[in-house]
Order: sequence, then C-alpha cells, then structure tokens
Amino acid sequence: MISLVPVLLILTFSVFCPVKSADTLTALRFGTTSSDYIRFNFDMSPFRSSLTICTWVKRVSTANSNPIIFNYWANSVHEILMSAIGTYNRVVTDDVLDSSNQYFTTPANNWFHYCLTWARSTNMIQIFVDGQLVRTGQTSSYNWRDLHSSGELWFNRLQNSVSSQYVFGGELYMFNIFSVVLSPESIKKIAKGGLCFPLDEFSDSRILKWEDILTKSRTGRVTEVTLTVMDTAYVKSLKANLESLTVTLTRTQRELETVSNRLNQTELQLEAANERVNTTVEELATAKRNLSNTAEELTIAKRNLSNTSEELTIAKRNLSNTSEELATAKKNLSSTTEELATANSNLSIKVKELDTAKRNLSTTVEELTTAKSNLSRTQEDLGTCSTTLTDTKEELAESRRLSNITKWDILYTSPYHNKILTEELIERLKSNWDVLSTFVGVNMTDTIVEHFRKHDVEKGDCDLEISDIIDMLEQLVEENNMTLIRGLISHFKENHNNLPCED
Repeated sequence: MISLVPVLLILTFSVFCPVKSADTLTALRFGTTSSDYIRFNFDMSPFRSSLTICTWVKRVSTANSNPIIFNYWANSVHEILMSAIGTYNRVVTDDVLDSSNQYFTTPANNWFHYCLTWARSTNMIQIFVDGQLVRTGQTSSYNWRDLHSSGELWFNRLQNSVSSQYVFGGELYMFNIFSVVLSPESIKKIAKGGLCFPLDEFSDSRILKWEDILTKSRTGRVTEVTLTVMDTAYVKSLKANLESLTVTLTRTQRELETVSNRLNQTELQLEAANERVNTTVEELATAKRNLSNTAEELTIAKRNLSNTSEELTIAKRNLSNTSEELATAKKNLSSTTEELATANSNLSIKVKELDTAKRNLSTTVEELTTAKSNLSRTQEDLGTCSTTLTDTKEELAESRRLSNITKWDILYTSPYHNKILTEELIERLKSNWDVLSTFVGVNMTDTIVEHFRKHDVEKGDCDLEISDIIDMLEQLVEENNMTLIRGLISHFKENHNNLPCED
C-alpha cells in the first residue's frame, strides 16, 4: 500500500507562515481625530486604466459613521474613496457603489481582508471582503475615463473635511495597489493566506507597496503596531488551513484507496492483455505471411496494369492520327473512350484500395480479384476499340473506292459479278442503257436512279402499281420543275403499260 507520510508532511509544511517564528509583522494604528493621518504625493499613472487595492483592516472603534480608510484626492475631487464599513467604494469619483446601507459589516477588533478593483475597459468596480465578491457596479457614462495620474494620497480621513465622522481610527496592514485587475481566484488566495501571505508572485504589478507607506511621514497619532506570528488572526487562519488540509487529507486517502483498487483491476487487465498480445503476435505472423503473398500478387497486377497502360497509350496515339476523315468514327468511339476513362478511374481506385489493404490486412484477395476482373474488361474494351477502328478504316477505304467508280463497276453488282456472261445478260445491259436515251433533258435525281434500281433491275415490271406510277410522276415533275417530255411519257408507255402483266 502507498505510504501517506510524505503527503502529510508536504501538506503540513504548507500551512506555516514564510516568516521565522522570531519575526514580526508591522501594522499601523491611526488616532481617532482628523489630525491623525498620513499624506503624500504619488505618481498614479500606472493605474490610469486598471487597478486593484487590497488591505487588511481592523476596526477599533464603531463610533464614526463613515470611517475613511483611504482617499485619493486629484483635480479637486475624491478620485478614490474606501471606507471600513462599505459606505464608500468609489473610483474615478463615481458613486455607483456608495451606500448608506453599508454593503458589508465586520465586527470590531477583528482583521478582515478588503479589496477594490476597477477597469477602464469595462468601467466596472468590484468589492471583495475576505476573498468573496460582495458587489459589482458599472460607472456612469460621464465617468468613462482614465484615472487622474497626479494627486495626494490620504489615510484615516477625507482631504477636505475635518469632521470626525470620516476618521477611521483603526489598524491597517499590507495596503497595496496593483496595476492590474487581480482575478477573483488570486484575491481569494491572498485572503485565505492570512496576514503573512507572501505577495512575491504579484511583484510585477504591485506598484504602491506597504513597505513604502511605512516610510512616509506621519501626522498626529499614527503608530506602528507589532503583530507576532501567533497573532490571533493568524492563529485563526492557521486553524482554517488545518481544517482544510484535514479534509484534503481525508479525501486523498479515499482517492488512494480508489487508486489501489484500480491498480488491482489493472493487474488483472494486464494479465488478460498479455494473453491477447500472445494471440495477436500469432495472428500478426499469419497476417505477415498473407501480406507477403498479397504483395507478390499486387506486383503482378501492377505489371499487368503497366502493360495495359502502354497498350492504351499506343491505342490513343493511333486514334489521334486519324484526322478529319475519322470524325464520324471518333463520335462512335466517344462512348468507348468514356468507358476506358471510367475503367482507368476504377483501376486507380482499386490500386489505392490495394495500398490500404497492405496496412489493414483485410479483404486483399477479394480486391485483387476485382482488379483482375476490371483489367480483363479493359482488355476486352481495348479489343473492341481496335476492331471498331479496323472496321472504320475498311469503310473509309470502301468509300474512297466508290468515289472513283466507273461505268464498268456495274459488273461488280450481284446480277453480273461472278456470273457467266450470256447473251441474255448482254441484252439486259443494252436494254437498260437504251432506256436512258428516252430521258434526255431530265435531271438525273436520286428518285430516277432509285426508280431504275427498284423497278427495272431488282423487281421487274410486274411489281409496279398504278398508284406508284402516279406518285412517281408527281415527284419527277416537282423535282424537275418542268412539263414531262415525250421521252419520259414514252418510257412509261413502253415499260409500265401493264404488259406482259395481266392487270
């Protein structure tokens, strides 16, 4: 079990006053008339935007109604006022916290800690008694200004009054003015520390010091009072600290017992954790072997992917060389290009997933299978792209060949190509070309050409209906914008007179 002796020693040492047992504390006792006071000039410019005034106060007499502890007189006004019973709590002459009802009361012949704070940034005044916030108020708008920096500091009376009602007539100790607004926690710490609390941690902001006030000249009955370390107020403070430490020690013992129980639980948890670690080590070894296999498969997949990328680069390069003549083919291949881009994106995602799989050691085999499947589909898409490109080139070649067609190319058509040339075929050729002589003067539009292809060569004479002939004539007249010539009429009489058909 953890020993409590060191903790007890440390906590006990902290309650002792930092002064030696033979040292003394020096306070000031003021007389009961307006002729008993301290007055001196001081540069107050460090406090023009913020301040904290703290002091220990002991009331000896309760006869006076408005006992003034401190009065800062500047520019012919009471710039700061502090009273021993809370009737005056004034900064920048503002009386927002002045009250005839007294904001706080304290019994006579007992020390109490009294602080007054003010900040120009917020225009707020606060009163603290024995470390507790008693009152807060905001100055009036016409007093939103800096503190006057030059004036007189008075103790035990008002500057401009000799009335006894304003005489303090008690004891002061450790009157200090700080150039900042001390936090409520700091003020409570000072008050709780008692009369002998050291102010070293506030030395940067403690501008007007009690040690300096003790050196100032005094008027009337203002005498030094020696406070021993075992002063009643100090003993009271020690008792309060001891009680607080006793509570802290009791709480610490309970916390130590709780910690001990937690340590026992932690030992059990550590044993269980060791067992889990051993199991984890074995699983880690297996995972490393799986990772090694996965790494090899990943290397192969990357190599295949590299080859695919090279092939895709070559295909793109070949595709880019097909200029304007392949515009139509590019449109047909656009969807394929998008699919290839999607496939590339999918492959990129899968590669990242494979990298993650190295760290997580999970689902690697399935992701690798997916990557292979995507690679296979990409190769198929590439094959399809190559086939489409080949077909496009063939169609382009065929288009070029047809652009140079001659009259002899008719022999490539199905009625003559790869057939034995007979008198009948020669006669058919003659009759077909003779028919054209009757169409001299007619614009050879697609309609006329298709007419010959459809009715004179492919279907024959018997497949044409009267309605078809009428429709065809109307279209021919419309396209040629002319009266039917004799040859055209003769052609229809000779070729479409329902002979030898029986209609």
